[in-house]
Amino acid sequence: MKGALWVVGVGVVVRLAVMACGPRPVALGRLEYSVIADHLNAGRGFAFEQYGTTYRAWKEPLYIALLAGITRRGSHSTGLLVAFHTLFSLAAALGVAWIARRLLGDPVKAAVAGVLAAVNPFLVYYDTHWIHPLGMDTFLFVAVAGAIVWAAEAHGRFGRTLWAGLVMGLALWQRAALAACGLAAWAAAAVVTPRPRRALIAQRAAVWLGAAAVLFSPWLVRNQALFGRLIVTTDAAHILWLGNNPRSNGTYSDMTGRRVIASADPGMLSRLDGASELEQEGIFRSEAVRFIREQPGRFAALALRRLGAFVWFSPNAGLTYAPWQDALYRIAYSFLLGVGLAGLRLTWRRVDEASRRRLCLLLAAVAGLAAVHAMTAVNMKHRVPLELVLSAFAAEALARGLARARGALSSTLFG
Repeated sequence: MKGALWVVGVGVVVRLAVMACGPRPVALGRLEYSVIADHLNAGRGFAFEQYGTTYRAWKEPLYIALLAGITRRGSHSTGLLVAFHTLFSLAAALGVAWIARRLLGDPVKAAVAGVLAAVNPFLVYYDTHWIHPLGMDTFLFVAVAGAIVWAAEAHGRFGRTLWAGLVMGLALWQRAALAACGLAAWAAAAVVTPRPRRALIAQRAAVWLGAAAVLFSPWLVRNQALFGRLIVTTDAAHILWLGNNPRSNGTYSDMTGRRVIASADPGMLSRLDGASELEQEGIFRSEAVRFIREQPGRFAALALRRLGAFVWFSPNAGLTYAPWQDALYRIAYSFLLGVGLAGLRLTWRRVDEASRRRLCLLLAAVAGLAAVHAMTAVNMKHRVPLELVLSAFAAEALARGLARARGALSSTLFG
């Protein structure tokens, strides 16, 4: 309980300090999510104008529906929205502390991991500056990965698997890409589990997938009724194209910060003009597939670049931030990456076989998310789940380093 209080307390204090010390905006920055939420509240439905047409399945709806509920009576209070975002970010940090406790077996290290997650620069910045679901996305990643680690344990019961599937189904309502995290984690579970139990792991994975599909099915049924096909989002092809076209650098924008669409082929832009939602989806998908087929080497290079950016930095990272913000984040992330990798090595050498299996599942979940972005497009905020996992391992390295420093100091002072 003390560890949880530290995680929540430090997270809240840091966000209040950022809001008090930084330039005070009139309101949080508004993005597409706010537009759709306003349309819902005005009775115009789940709708968003993009490239000259109305999208009815632009993105998964969970965050937008909650946002609409919060702002239904015209309440765009900065404090209320910051609290809404912070709730999910701190829940993610507590989830990291729980996972760290199961991996490291030490409540103090778990609390340190949770605090590091609670003060993650991206989460703090987005919680206090934008109306954006980054905190919710991150929390759902932690929930999906943590639930599978819990369900895949040797003594785990059927009920755990069912709960893990329901968590996955809920996550799909917000970010379908998290399915790759869950599938990768179960695949890792099958690999690291002793052979006699692999059939049981396969059964659990099937139950997990079935429960997730049932919970997510209403959204698919809704889209089937609208479009005549089972579709998750109509913007997925657009995201695929953003990262896979002749002018792409692997991210959402060019080296000046402009969206890639600004320099798209004029012929493609003319076909988009006046096309319906499904027609635009088809255009983006066909153009991306054509690029991949005609330039497989370029596609492979972009995929490797995106994979590298998921761990390090993209070529246009920091363009939309102040220089001091960019420098501060690069220093903080470099430190976290170095200490986290050192902690990963120390953890692997110290823990028992069961904890090593948990560790493999957690890393596989991150790898699944990295693979999604390697195939599509990546921005730096997409790797926040990686940063939270590094926070758990960093706690091990920091605790080990502190213990050595205390020992050296004691030896120096007392001989």
